[in-house]
Amino acid sequence: MVEAFIDVALPEEAAGAAYEIVKQELVVPFEDFAGKKRLREHDWSLKGRIQTNGEVIRETIEMAGGNPKAVLVKGPGVTPTKEQTQAALAMMGDDRKTEDLNKLVTGTPNGYLRGHWLVKGNLERYENPGLSGLLNASLPVYDNAGRLDVLFLEGGREKDGFFFVLENETDVRVDFNRRIVREAEKLSAGSAVYAKITRRQEVIDLCDQAIEKGNEIVFMSKYTVRPQLDGEKKKIYNDCREMHGLDRREGNQGDIVDAAFARLLAKPASKDLTVLVPDPSYGPKVAAVLNAVYATGVRKPLGEFSVCRFSAGKSEYGGLNQLVTEDGEYRLRIGAKEIRIPVKAGDMFEEMHYDYKDAERYAAQVFRQAALKNYDRVVFAFDESDSYDAPVVKAARQEALRLKKVEGENFMVMKPDAAAVMMFTAPLPGGTCYAYDNLWGDIVSDAMDLGASIASVNSVILLADGRIWPEMGGAGTAPDLVNLFKKEGFWRYDPIPIIEGLAIGFQQAALAEPENTRLKIYAQSLHEAYIRVLQKGIATPDLADKLKTQKKTGVDTLSFIRAVRVELLTLLGLKEEADRKALEFKQTMKEIR
Repeated sequence: MVEAFIDVALPEEAAGAAYEIVKQELVVPFEDFAGKKRLREHDWSLKGRIQTNGEVIRETIEMAGGNPKAVLVKGPGVTPTKEQTQAALAMMGDDRKTEDLNKLVTGTPNGYLRGHWLVKGNLERYENPGLSGLLNASLPVYDNAGRLDVLFLEGGREKDGFFFVLENETDVRVDFNRRIVREAEKLSAGSAVYAKITRRQEVIDLCDQAIEKGNEIVFMSKYTVRPQLDGEKKKIYNDCREMHGLDRREGNQGDIVDAAFARLLAKPASKDLTVLVPDPSYGPKVAAVLNAVYATGVRKPLGEFSVCRFSAGKSEYGGLNQLVTEDGEYRLRIGAKEIRIPVKAGDMFEEMHYDYKDAERYAAQVFRQAALKNYDRVVFAFDESDSYDAPVVKAARQEALRLKKVEGENFMVMKPDAAAVMMFTAPLPGGTCYAYDNLWGDIVSDAMDLGASIASVNSVILLADGRIWPEMGGAGTAPDLVNLFKKEGFWRYDPIPIIEGLAIGFQQAALAEPENTRLKIYAQSLHEAYIRVLQKGIATPDLADKLKTQKKTGVDTLSFIRAVRVELLTLLGLKEEADRKALEFKQTMKEIR
């Protein structure tokens, strides 16, 4: 009888197609091991979110989060632009406007998922075990790279910013023109609160400066996740382009900051570029890392490493971001204290905070994950001179003291940009866990697999109650592969992150059912099976050329998954069926480049 259910937030686009093949080939035929009807699927697609006005996300999280034995496995989904959402509404015959929909429809569910009180989860991305020795790292060369001129808003977080570290347990809320825009939340002593205004004219001036330089511009922002902050900055950028007689660049132009940052590191352009990062927090960090990497090159770490992001609470992605539509006044209420912040229409306002107890839990999780992986050290990439970062550093040192860890030996505290420069250009020997805030950690973790493959990286959510919920992320939804499929008739999507995400899900379910030895064996074998396929030199085209094997065979998604099925049957001792499926694989394998 199934006790530990696996709730699957279904992936979209090419990732969704790959998941269906994985399920039909590697899960359904093995229900005697995996457990019949263990998977419970939930439609987190844009269409599914629109139909339920986002309720499907809340219901799934509360179903899985409320059951201490349940595991949620999240697939990559679309974080739509306003135009994509409106097009989806029109296609469905829904006459609502994007503005009428819940934020769980129009934004990413990640912040809500990790910040939910049943989850309180922090994210870790790490190299999949068993992969590093199989892949050649083809590191980029910057000798012929053009010059990068990185422009960002000056002044850092401090300019027009307000910092508070609470002395006592206190309620915090935000009003605008006497209307509540952020409901009161009780935070414990030591918690950090931050508010900031971004002046519209300063963004306009920065965009004009970038355009007037005359170079090709690489725009970077997180406009899909923070539409009324970064999204408005992108609109301003497009308005400025139009004023200068240039075409607008609406929709996803590869300019979401984490993807654009990773691309500039992995594929340096030969021409001079202007990199426009209209943010005073991660903008200077982007500049520091890009300049260091282009000057000295990238080095691949010899040991394993991971990035653990502080993603619980209402910080960054869970923060309040608002475009000011009328002149007025924000009031940040911290207990009896009231901070009045005057704003003009067109300005952008943000408020974010985290509870000190979340910081303590995060520090403990980081040290625990490093210990589980037998890493040599932890690097806390937080700036202790920054009032918003300081409580995390305090929590890290308190946990280190409890664990008898020595600073400078077992762990280090470094500024975020300095830690990232070290991570890419001068990595320390041995295993290292890098601990970053959520947004900057998101940016650098997308470049983790530099020179290897996205298949080598996996993400898990570390829950407050000790559970681990895996993600099937890696290659994302890959919308470009959908059109290629329509043209070619087969999928090129690399399914390893999906297989690994499900393998972790089954491993976690096995921990909740300790007497279920068949489930434990199946979970371990599912991971080992795709490793064996790679060892034979078989992979999807994006990965095949990077394998260290003498023979390299690129195959389509279905062929790769069928090869995994043969190895899975073998590992489970089902030799007769394995032989049958091996013959079928040879007869149907589609080799592609």
